[in-house]
Amino acid sequence: MHNNGARFAQIIDVTSFLPERVVTNGSQEAGDELGEDAFFRGVAERRFASPDYTSAELGARAVEKLLDRTGLAAGDIDLILYNCVFNDTFWPGIGPAVQSRVGAGRAAIMQVDTSCCSWLSALRTAAAFIESGQHRNVVVLTVTNFISRLPEFQKSARSRVLGDGATATLLSPGERTILSTYERSHGENYGLLRFEPDLIDGQFKQYWERGCGPITVNFTRERIEALRQNAMSLVPEAVAISLDRAGLDSRDVSLLITHQPNEEYLTEWRRRCGIDPSRAHDTLAKYGNLFAGSIPVTLADALDHSLVKPGDVLALGTFSNGGDMVSATTLRWPTARV
Repeated sequence: MHNNGARFAQIIDVTSFLPERVVTNGSQEAGDELGEDAFFRGVAERRFASPDYTSAELGARAVEKLLDRTGLAAGDIDLILYNCVFNDTFWPGIGPAVQSRVGAGRAAIMQVDTSCCSWLSALRTAAAFIESGQHRNVVVLTVTNFISRLPEFQKSARSRVLGDGATATLLSPGERTILSTYERSHGENYGLLRFEPDLIDGQFKQYWERGCGPITVNFTRERIEALRQNAMSLVPEAVAISLDRAGLDSRDVSLLITHQPNEEYLTEWRRRCGIDPSRAHDTLAKYGNLFAGSIPVTLADALDHSLVKPGDVLALGTFSNGGDMVSATTLRWPTARV
């Protein structure tokens, strides 16, 4: 991820904006046999965005916070790469709305959608634009405005790991931050996890059909077990490959940050990556699973709590959906802000 050593993409800052509305899981009652599976454990509370924020508003607040922290003028943003679950309309996405709200009049926009891998995918994309000389200041935005918009699904205990929030990351030319990356699609796992309409009177209708059911996440025990097996193999392997590409191994890692599905996954991923708990950080209990926002919201939290020092090696890893994509990145935190 470099251009003849002459120009590198530096991560300047990562910040998050979390909605004020806190939902405590212990206050909910939801009878759901599958919801008692370990797959849905580990979250004490999370944030709900709707109806207080549209997705565009949530994204704009995150970008505005980033600009305030970094001192970058909105007019100096060249590109906004964004991922959103859910956009405010089926089409178009929120990118132009965020660009206008924050006053980034020169910025182009591009939506990146590799599900929970999207933030890492967007970092790679941002670095490519910067290191090729096409753009200078690139903002990577994640917006999760999902579970608060699904009142029917909220009745299920399976929803209790999901939260809302937004993150914004600034990359600019500077000190090398991204040491290596690894991404791969595993299409053989496509369809294990799907967001789709629920059954109505025992019948299934697609989301574009009149009379379809409310959006839900349909699980079976068999799907959960297959998903678990995929996650346990794919993420540690991807982290190890990324570290190896950087000429490093688990002993060099200052902090491991992974996707935040549930406490079982976090514990097992650390063990399989060879990282003890003192060299890992998570925000699962207080923010839940934010899909593509899980890693950056946790990194932002680590930065805010001074858990990341200049020169630290960070290992990041995630998978998407039922394991149809995996992504890992090795970072060296810069010694100085540009």
